[in-house]
Amino acid sequence: MERIMKIEEELKKERNKTRRYILSLSLAEEYYNLYRVTKNIDFLDRALNIVSNLDKKDVRVLNLLGLIYIEKGNLDSAISIFEEILSKYKISDDDKYIVLYNISLAYFRKGEINKAYAILRNIILNSKGEINVLSKKLLVKVCLKLGEKDIKYVEEARSILENFEIPSEDLAITYAALAKYYNNRELLNKAKEVAILLKNERILADVLSISDDENDLRKALEIYTRLGDYKDQLKVLYKLSAKDFTLFPEILERIKNMDDNKDKILILYDIYRRTRIYQFLKEAIKSAEKIGDFLFLARAYSELANYENEIINLRKSISYYEKYIQQLENENA
Repeated sequence: MERIMKIEEELKKERNKTRRYILSLSLAEEYYNLYRVTKNIDFLDRALNIVSNLDKKDVRVLNLLGLIYIEKGNLDSAISIFEEILSKYKISDDDKYIVLYNISLAYFRKGEINKAYAILRNIILNSKGEINVLSKKLLVKVCLKLGEKDIKYVEEARSILENFEIPSEDLAITYAALAKYYNNRELLNKAKEVAILLKNERILADVLSISDDENDLRKALEIYTRLGDYKDQLKVLYKLSAKDFTLFPEILERIKNMDDNKDKILILYDIYRRTRIYQFLKEAIKSAEKIGDFLFLARAYSELANYENEIINLRKSISYYEKYIQQLENENA
């Protein structure tokens, strides 16, 4: 803030038009940087307000505007601005890779992960210095996202991260993902070591929750409970229930704090299948009704008819099958 206050004071006194322009742009950049540190949206708005009054043919202004748009979630506009810089202005190779990095960041935030991946691979292949390091760090996050469907990308993230001297949260996550995929205790221990070294309880709990060891799971449960994370508490309890059936009542009680979604429904239904306690089936039905999962409801009411109100529940099952078919027809229309 001291730097910002100094620039603002200079602006009040400055009368030279060119000097005022330079100071204004510096002030906008300072507000943007302060936003990055604090995540206070007011600072981002101040930066945008200043930039809106500056020359849109200035590459430095355009680049800052694109970065602000990324943070605002206006990703298509950000990408258009960065592409305009690349196509209309003559800039150095170093600046070109910075702009390309910004485009890849926008694509990553937008969810167009493959585009982000291709751009980052190109930057890393051709650039040096700080932008190369930044691109590798973003590529790791891109690879971890792609790794949800193909483990080779998680391996790629690992190869990048192990070349960095400083361990990171991403390294712990990468080891954990590989440990889960390969069922490899050694990789799990590496993930735990990194999380402990970082003193990050959240990451440690996420790593421990992958384990099949009861002590690890109970430690993860303890951390999630302390953090007030009901959703992840439930997942660990559910895993522990394979070893301790007495946990089912607690799972049912805790699941009330979880948002209604497909994960919740599948957990409840699986517990029902394992225990044949149809109260879990009824709870799954309640959640499915809230999110409109017609196919699940059709099947679940057919199952519930085996326990109570046979005719009524079978009629509900047929009704939900009809709704599901209508939903498919609407989607394909």
